[in-house]
Amino acid sequence: MVDDFWNTVRNPSKVNRDVMLLDGVAIVSRKGMDFICIEVPRAERDDKPVMVYERRAKSFVAWIRRGSGDFRASDEDLRLMSYDNEPSADRRPLVRFGLDAFCQDTINRYRNAFNVSTPGSPWVGDSQEDFLYHIGAISKDSKGELHPTQAGLLAFGHEYEITNLLPQYLLDYREELSGDNRWDDRVVSQSGDWSGNVVDFYLMVTQKMQRHFKKPFNTDEYGTRHGSNNPVTEAVNEAVTNALVHAYYGATATIRVVLKEDSVEVTNSGSFLMDREVAIAGGYSEARNPTLLRLFSFIGASDRAGSGLQQMWRTWENIYGTHPQLTESHGPAVVRILMPFETGILVHKPVPDKTGERKELILRLVESRPGGVTAQVVQSTLGVSQRVAQKGLKDLFEAGAIDRVKDGRTFVYTRIS
Repeated sequence: MVDDFWNTVRNPSKVNRDVMLLDGVAIVSRKGMDFICIEVPRAERDDKPVMVYERRAKSFVAWIRRGSGDFRASDEDLRLMSYDNEPSADRRPLVRFGLDAFCQDTINRYRNAFNVSTPGSPWVGDSQEDFLYHIGAISKDSKGELHPTQAGLLAFGHEYEITNLLPQYLLDYREELSGDNRWDDRVVSQSGDWSGNVVDFYLMVTQKMQRHFKKPFNTDEYGTRHGSNNPVTEAVNEAVTNALVHAYYGATATIRVVLKEDSVEVTNSGSFLMDREVAIAGGYSEARNPTLLRLFSFIGASDRAGSGLQQMWRTWENIYGTHPQLTESHGPAVVRILMPFETGILVHKPVPDKTGERKELILRLVESRPGGVTAQVVQSTLGVSQRVAQKGLKDLFEAGAIDRVKDGRTFVYTRIS
């Protein structure tokens, strides 16, 4: 039977692509019976779609991995797989569009951020066309004429130009903090009072989030990352960037960021390009829109090292004792990451200046963490200075409200047992 399986899988008239690993089939004995165990790996992007010949249909039928199972692929699934089969699909020239599809104000803001992030680049002094060509925002057609690429149109285009190409394109940022309204603040790409492209969305969202963190959000005046010492805001920033560069813009092209009292939720259209566990482990980067990722990396919004999710998971484990939730749903394909904040610590409210109220917050934080907290954890979570965090913990310890133990050169503060 094992030989029959391998012969079928490797027969191109039965299966169009053999994605099986050499050790993917094993015979396992249990209670005197032998079982054939077959592990079918997730197909790589350039192996999709995997199609199996069905005698009844007298044709090949495409299949897609959803969770731990495989299902018949829909027409939309096939379009997504076709896009993913072209790693440089977002860099092809869009001959329908001219350079007038771009918003000049967005380009100016981007170039300012680029100059700050990469001051030594030889492109700093480029003309506008040369600059856009070098970063991949425009490309030449067969006649040598310049046109926007898909990445360039998404990054710098006017919303009405983007939706001419991608009718269901939508960017949506919401603040749902009071509980009294559907939202307290909203930025949506189709409002008509701003460009509606992904670069301006990124800059606006990070600046709006900055108001809701006591410590400075990990952006400079241009909305880009430059070594923030707040790992929580840096992880949130990474989640927003990931959604924009990994989204599939060809279908229900929606990127949504929702800031709530106890979490940030980021969703984007599309599916996982690799196994969830591989993505979280880090060290391997594969973007659905590599040119768009490149554009963001030039202004410091992404390091292209494949460590973004890994750093998010590490940050949440160190500070909150939990992990973000990364899920994938289908029909339509959507990737969602939920980043919960510490229970009772409201991200949108500045830490009160009154010493008593601040100590109460520190005490609640210590009591919510069975393993204890350090001054660094208090500093990052509550957005206070290191000195304030150390003094607050010391005062609570001396008052007998919390306990502490020495861990190397650091004190770990715990609730009274």
